[in-house]
Amino acid sequence: MISLLLVSLLAADAARPHVGEQAPAFEARTLAGKNLRGDNLRGQVTVVEFFASWCTPCKENLSEILAIRESTKAHFGLMLVAVEGDVPALKEFVAGHALPAGSVVALDGDGVLARAFGEDRLPTTFFVDAKMIIRHINRGHGAGFRERATRWLWAMLEGGS
Repeated sequence: MISLLLVSLLAADAARPHVGEQAPAFEARTLAGKNLRGDNLRGQVTVVEFFASWCTPCKENLSEILAIRESTKAHFGLMLVAVEGDVPALKEFVAGHALPAGSVVALDGDGVLARAFGEDRLPTTFFVDAKMIIRHINRGHGAGFRERATRWLWAMLEGGS
């Protein structure tokens, strides 16, 4: 029984993208009602944040990301992937946050994007370079996130990883 569970866990881990691999292709609907494709993110460093408006660690993570952008004046894309189906609550949440111009909120109430990216806990943050390569993944929120994320973003923006 344990070996079957281990094989299942290993298979699930192998199916999800890892650091150094291409971000999965996707199509999604945005909160603004537009179609979004993964290729729309190509050409800029992008933070892809899986979150839910009811998730306290997600709110803390998003606040950190917004603070990084504000304090550093770094220009990176922000794609919030809402893994909930409560659109009114989501709209209220987004209205209460000053998202940078060009930010996009993708709806993923059915979990298609979460499965494609291998998101397994909230929040999960993917740092994707201009060529759509995943450079860093942060699962969960905790001490040191802001410092790590700042370091990773500066390295990516300067052409490194």
